[in-house]
Amino acid sequence: MRLAICFIALLATNPAKAFPVERCINLGAAMEAPVEGDWGYVIEEPHIAEIAAAGFDTIRLPVRFSAHWDGMRLSAQILARTDQVIAWADAHGLNTILDLHHFEEMVANPSSHADDLIKIWRSLSEHYRDAPETLMFELFNEPHDAFITERAVPLFAHIRQMIRDVHPDRWIITGGGNWNSLDEMLTLPPQGPRDVRTFHYYDPWEFTHQQAAYLPNPPPPSNWGSAEDRARLAADMARAAAAMADGPVFLGEFGVYAATEPSQRLDWISSVRQAAQANNLPWCYWGFSQGTEVGFSAYDTVSETWEPGMRAALVP
Repeated sequence: MRLAICFIALLATNPAKAFPVERCINLGAAMEAPVEGDWGYVIEEPHIAEIAAAGFDTIRLPVRFSAHWDGMRLSAQILARTDQVIAWADAHGLNTILDLHHFEEMVANPSSHADDLIKIWRSLSEHYRDAPETLMFELFNEPHDAFITERAVPLFAHIRQMIRDVHPDRWIITGGGNWNSLDEMLTLPPQGPRDVRTFHYYDPWEFTHQQAAYLPNPPPPSNWGSAEDRARLAADMARAAAAMADGPVFLGEFGVYAATEPSQRLDWISSVRQAAQANNLPWCYWGFSQGTEVGFSAYDTVSETWEPGMRAALVP
């Protein structure tokens, strides 16, 4: 009994400790596409089993719900497919972060589409009214362009309260503008219990996105790993960790494009993961697979094996 009381007291004084995520991987390039499979990857249950067996505790599931929204309701098909993936994760002992991804109309014109974002989350909130506590909600992936932090904060607060009316204890994740940047996250106000602030980390961008074929002007090959590079990484993770005094902070994405020289790629990934863990920051790698496409994959779904060195870099 005394130990239980001490544990409860610890959570009360450090709410970041209660967040149930430590090691997470994104299931990107699948349901974030306009149609799953368009970008070379379709989620299968054996992939979920492989993630659990490797030692991850959570998947982040990016879904382009806006492509399945008719102004009144989400399609039955996208809800059924989302339910299926969440059920697979739950069956394999994994948490799921349900992430609303690629609402491109919203970032272009927030004033015209804020009501749609509210209605989509009202629909999801009702649909998952009885979902297990292993399901978490992330309200919006990477606000940017016209959807700046100052616009996002009051809108997210409204949606969060709407969800709280149905889900008083569910974890809800939000970030700041400029693509969920660390600097913008650090400007967010402290939030309530079961609220989490998130940031994404791809610094230096010229290294992590070098030769990325999907960019109109991809950066050329470059190196990472100098003493200055490592000092910057350590300082960034320490800045993020300092914000945990006001509640949980989550590193929701980090990764390197696969055209990068392999040893450099693995060094950066391992170094970011270790720096996050050294600061007690839960993290989520981007991403598991992109099927037959070149991207940020950790796992090759053709050979059904982890990319060389990748599993050791993430979950040694």
